Amino acid sequence: MIATIIDIVSSKDINAHERKKLDKKIRDILCQTHTRFREYCLAIPTLTQGDSIELLVTSWQPIVFLLHRLLMEELKFRVGLGTGTAIIQKEVADECDGSVFWNARNAIDEIKKMKYMSISLGFIIDDKTSSDERNAVTNSVLLYTSLLSLTTAQLEYCFYYIWEKKQISEISEVTRTSKGNISKTLSKTPCYLLERVMAFLNEM
Repeated sequence: MIATIIDIVSSKDINAHERKKLDKKIRDILCQTHTRFREYCLAIPTLTQGDSIELLVTSWQPIVFLLHRLLMEELKFRVGLGTGTAIIQKEVADECDGSVFWNARNAIDEIKKMKYMSISLGFIIDDKTSSDERNAVTNSVLLYTSLLSLTTAQLEYCFYYIWEKKQISEISEVTRTSKGNISKTLSKTPCYLLERVMAFLNEM
């Protein structure tokens, strides 16, 4: 099992009205994540009152999808991944417990000590973790690192290309941007390679 804890740093610097809008947006993204990747979610992803997102999953897909969406919103956050045992008490992630969550939280705490990093990801892998779970954590880290180099526009176009399987003409219609601009923008990113890598990982 893999727990993902995401601390939303930027939510602490906004007023109550903007915070309410942000909460709704994040909850909508979590709903999209759960709906799309229900088979990999052992509990419903949740946003806690402490501005943390919690997931309990068995694969990298919901993790990378969620991180991609959050990056598109230009949010500042820290991510902790952990593996281990889980106690599934109720259907929502923040009401579950176990070493998988402790390791994810400890990974976050390690990041906080590196104060020069505004956005970062850490992970702690339990000794008894299966090879599939180790690979899922590795895939999540490497794919997320690739996304960090992209601008907001590049992230958006790449999201439609990778996750929504849209062609250049369809992305152009959705974003109201010329096909030439989208093609030129994507050519400067690792988007096409990422799509091939993700397709390969999905088949494994």
